[in-house]
Amino acid sequence: MIALDARARHLGITPEQAKDQRAGSFLGYLYMLGRIDGLSERQYEAAMRFQELRRQWLRAHQIPDASLDNGVRGSAGEMVSDSYVRWVHATKAKFADARKAIMDSQGEHRGQNLWAAVDLVIIQEQPMHHLIGATRIVCNALARHFGT
Repeated sequence: MIALDARARHLGITPEQAKDQRAGSFLGYLYMLGRIDGLSERQYEAAMRFQELRRQWLRAHQIPDASLDNGVRGSAGEMVSDSYVRWVHATKAKFADARKAIMDSQGEHRGQNLWAAVDLVIIQEQPMHHLIGATRIVCNALARHFGT
């Protein structure tokens, strides 16, 4: 209970909101603030979908991700199934398409550093309040891309 009270005081949210798991991440906190001061549900869902796509992309490239246990598939001497190869190619293409949507949005919003928002806020979930505007723009581009 002490930790929840501290979280509530630190973030400026109610003790009831502090119980929500989303309050433990910066993106979740922005979602809890709402669309005026933080993120809309659509923007939050797009960010979560991008995070999951990135995890799959890391797995497809057999890059370890410290945030989850992803065993390496297709290691030396092991047979790789056709369905796995198709999944790898599809995942790489989906991630490239999402990055293109971000790149296109960056071209439209040259005064914003969207790639910093992607890296620091969406991927690393660091509390970068000065990047909230750029994060909203990225999330809007991703929401359009994902069709959410």
